[in-house]
Amino acid sequence: MAQFVCRYRKQEQVKWISHLDVKRTLERAMRRADLPLALTQGHNPHLKLSLGPPLAVGVTGDAEMFAIHLEAALPPDALKERLNAQLPAGLQVTEAWVVPAYRKKETFGEIDVAEYRVAIQGGPAPDVMQSRIAALLGSPQLVVQRGGERPERSVDLRPLIVSLQLADGSNDRIELRMRLRTGSHGGARPQEIIVLLGIEEGESLVTYHRTGIYASAEAAPRGAARPGRRWAQTRGGKERR
Repeated sequence: MAQFVCRYRKQEQVKWISHLDVKRTLERAMRRADLPLALTQGHNPHLKLSLGPPLAVGVTGDAEMFAIHLEAALPPDALKERLNAQLPAGLQVTEAWVVPAYRKKETFGEIDVAEYRVAIQGGPAPDVMQSRIAALLGSPQLVVQRGGERPERSVDLRPLIVSLQLADGSNDRIELRMRLRTGSHGGARPQEIIVLLGIEEGESLVTYHRTGIYASAEAAPRGAARPGRRWAQTRGGKERR
C-alpha cells in the first residue's frame, strides 16, 4: 500500500461548490481514473482519502491538499495525469508525491496557518487602507460575534492574525496579503478581517484567493515548496521539521 499527497487548484469555475462537493468530485474522478484505490475495512468500505483545511464557498485557492492511499504504487506524474483527465474544469492537480514507507501516514491536523490574497475593487484609497491596517494591528483586541449553527459567542481575532499588509494599490483597486491562524483549534476568516477594515462587500467588489497553507507554529517562509511540518521542503531541498 502507498500513500500519496497531492496539491490541487480550485478555480473560478468551481468556487461556489462546497468542501463536501469537492470531496465527492475527487472520489468520482479517482474511480473513473481506475486507480488501485485502498478501501477501509468494515460494512461500509470507503476510500482512504483525507482533505486539507476546507476552503470557504466563494474562495479560490491554488495550494489545496488531499492524501489518498493506493493498493499499489505508481509514478506520481501518472497519478496526476490520470486524475486531471477525469476532473472538471476548475479543479486541477498540480503536484503529487509519495509518502515514504518509513514515515507514519500523513494527515493535515498540524496545518495551522493559511495565507490569502484579497483584491478589493472600489474600496478606500491606499493611504486610507494603510492607516486602517495600522490601527487594526495596533489594537489589543478585535472581538467579533460568531453564530451559525452554534450559540452566538465572542471571538478575539487579534491573536489569530499572523500578518496583514497592503501588497499593491491604486485609486480604484487594492490588494491585501494576510496570514491567518486556521485549524481545529480555531482560526480567523479573511471575510472577518475585511469587515474589521470597514469594507462593505455590497459596496466594493472583494475577491479571495488562498495562496498557501502551512503546518508550523509560525508562518512558513515564502518559497516553501510544500506546506507541512514533516514533509515540507525548502528550495534548497532540506526537510523542515
